Amino acid sequence: MKFFRNILAAAVAALVLVSACDREQKFKVDGDIYGAEGKSVTLAKADFAGRWVVVDSARVDKNGHFSISAVSPASPEIYRLTYNNRFIYLPVDSVETIQVSTDTAKFGKDFKLTGTPKAELMEAFERDLRGYNPADSAASEAFKRSVYTKYIQDSRGSIISYYVLTKVVDGKPLYDPADPGDIRYYGAVATQFEQFRPDDPHGKMVREVSIKAMRKRNSDMGRRKVLQAEEKRVVDIALPDENGTVRKLSDYVGKGNRVLVAFGMMNDEKSPAFNRELAALQSKFGSGLTIYSVSVDADQYAWRDAARNLPWITVFDAGGMTSTALIDYNVSVLPSFYIYSADGELVDSAFTIKDLNKKLGL
Repeated sequence: MKFFRNILAAAVAALVLVSACDREQKFKVDGDIYGAEGKSVTLAKADFAGRWVVVDSARVDKNGHFSISAVSPASPEIYRLTYNNRFIYLPVDSVETIQVSTDTAKFGKDFKLTGTPKAELMEAFERDLRGYNPADSAASEAFKRSVYTKYIQDSRGSIISYYVLTKVVDGKPLYDPADPGDIRYYGAVATQFEQFRPDDPHGKMVREVSIKAMRKRNSDMGRRKVLQAEEKRVVDIALPDENGTVRKLSDYVGKGNRVLVAFGMMNDEKSPAFNRELAALQSKFGSGLTIYSVSVDADQYAWRDAARNLPWITVFDAGGMTSTALIDYNVSVLPSFYIYSADGELVDSAFTIKDLNKKLGL
């Protein structure tokens, strides 16, 4: 009897498993590929090592129609439909159906995508891309600005913005993180993901690329300006505080007390400890030390709420990780600190609180 109960339990478990699989949310890609009757198409998804992994395939029927369904991704992803070593890229958010219409001669070059607004945007971008000429530098820069305005600027952390940003054309990136002029685009997309999709792994990847590129650019571009400041010329900053009043660094430097310029992020997980250390410095030196804190947070409203409770000058840099102030001060890590002497000379820098305390004489 026990044997039969075990068999029954196993059967029930199997039915539950099958039922659960049936309930898995899926998306669908279907449409027509004229001239491909009897041939196969595959659907693949990229992993985070850049490899394309096939998730399913289908055979085109005698009418040129095909249909593929797959389990919906946990977060928006880019998939690609492959036929004869040519590709059509597809943005998939969740449970949806994307229709593809093309023929064998135009596959991957000229096609129609419908079913979702993002699919239509993808088709529009790929159509625009056919007019891109990387050999003409002026036209190339104009094209990238236009693409940013159309597909990235208001995308709010969309998978489309990630795809456009990381698009490779003829073996070269459309937006090159090694190009100082393109870094701002990476910073903009990273900020969007932080604001609207903070848990999306695509945003974290863009942020890492942005930070690495920014460090190199700041090192290349900022060193000259810091050297100028070392010749007793303050590198000025003019940014709004939590009340919207513009605070100029030059209004405080060289006025008879030392000035500490602190770059950081108010909403970082380490921010409470960071602020406690600054408060300890403020208490130790009193009016002998002016703290001018520059925040490059993505969320200005959360920054403002936190800044209102602090007893030193706190300003907000809307440029985020691509800000001019970070470049001018050659900032490569956060937090970073720069110390002006009482007579207005930039005398030192530090990158940890421990090092800062030492250089302030504590």
